[in-house]
Amino acid sequence: MIFRALYPEEFEPWLDHVSHVFPGSRQYFFNHWHNDPWLDLEGVRVAVDDGKIVSTVRVFLRKMYFHGEKVSFGGIGEVSTRTEYRKRGLATQLLKDAIQFMEKRGIAISMLHGNQRIYSDLGWEHVPLYYSKKKLIGARQSDWEVRPVNFQDTDEVKKIATLYDSYSSKFNGTIVRDDMRYWTDWVKTESSDLWVAVLDDEIIGYVSVNLHNRKLHVKELAVSDAYYIQDSGIRFFDRTVSDVIVQMDEENLAVEFPAPIAGGFGSDFYSHGSTMYRVIDPAALPTEFSIKRSDVFSDLMHYQVASIRQDIRSHHVFWRTDGF
Repeated sequence: MIFRALYPEEFEPWLDHVSHVFPGSRQYFFNHWHNDPWLDLEGVRVAVDDGKIVSTVRVFLRKMYFHGEKVSFGGIGEVSTRTEYRKRGLATQLLKDAIQFMEKRGIAISMLHGNQRIYSDLGWEHVPLYYSKKKLIGARQSDWEVRPVNFQDTDEVKKIATLYDSYSSKFNGTIVRDDMRYWTDWVKTESSDLWVAVLDDEIIGYVSVNLHNRKLHVKELAVSDAYYIQDSGIRFFDRTVSDVIVQMDEENLAVEFPAPIAGGFGSDFYSHGSTMYRVIDPAALPTEFSIKRSDVFSDLMHYQVASIRQDIRSHHVFWRTDGF
């Protein structure tokens, strides 16, 4: 058994492997590769037996906002082993290999979605993501126009990218999108149902949603500073989403959204999903931080620096658009 990075000529066999192990379509994994401006073959770690890929782990190279700073992080995804090769420790070895890869790259933090013991045994720590829900009645409103985004309009995409940076940098765990190809390829594909709010020819915010089983999931949100400072964007959120509901030909819907936004901690909130973090290189974190062995990393993710701190329980947000 050989553990190494994926070779260029093995991309198609690797696609065959992940689409065989996971229920997702081959197109899903193809998109996550070709729509990623930071793709790197070295980040795809594989276990090869007699020339055949039998297990793999991919490190998605990203930056995230953490205490108002941009820090490097590696997202762990596509952890997969063929059925006949399981319970041999291949995934464990590949995760160790991924950690070494991230250490060599000087990556500060690693993150993954999951809660299996294999991750905690290797140092990843669970950090809750809090969500809330409310029922909104569909209603058109005259304060601003709500319409689908035009991803073909370069200027429009740049405007929502600017709004995104200003808003998302107020939280911890949100992805830094500093390459426009990520917007025009990844975001366009993963958040095709994105609605902008326009007032006097200016985009004042946007919301991306997904309707499933009579529940409207908010995949991401951005609000201009002018509307954010009024009430943390609550009024913008309610009115814009209500307008979207009408345009989706619905009368009312239950809306699920990250609790740190739009006043979600003012009502019932709950932990949903499982997100885990591991500090790879403490020296790559903001200089005012010193990660000690006794530190609880979840506290650092929920906490925010004074300059952008809000009066909320947690500042930890991960937009579903960026899922891997």
